[in-house]
Amino acid sequence: MHETSIALAILSAVEEKFRSLPGARRVTAINLRIGLLSLVDVESLRFALQVASRGTPAEGAEVNITLEPPLFKCRECGHTWEVPIEELKKVAEELGLLSAMHIYPDVILGYLKCPRCGSTNIEIIRGKGVVLESIEVDTEE
Repeated sequence: MHETSIALAILSAVEEKFRSLPGARRVTAINLRIGLLSLVDVESLRFALQVASRGTPAEGAEVNITLEPPLFKCRECGHTWEVPIEELKKVAEELGLLSAMHIYPDVILGYLKCPRCGSTNIEIIRGKGVVLESIEVDTEE
């Protein structure tokens, strides 16, 4: 379960940002964007954040998550398209790549073709990784 290591990395960034804000008293919200290709278990991540934030300025903070569907682009013809995450999971599972895709989403690129021109020269435009978008804090007045 790498959600715990993700939570620890998020909290490290949150605390760094928190310390840079004059008069900050506590973190009230953590706003994340999670790419569906990362296959992060959102509830496991929420739980890991809750546990790991105990005793920190982020304890009790609301965790807001925006899920980002994958978008691919063909480098040959420029076509962009989405593939439902369920379909990608099915392909990855059939190929025995599900665990690898969880850690390295780009692995799926070797098995996709552009639906317009058939090229395998594809890139992921969005939908992978975990991004700390912002934090909200209570400050001294």
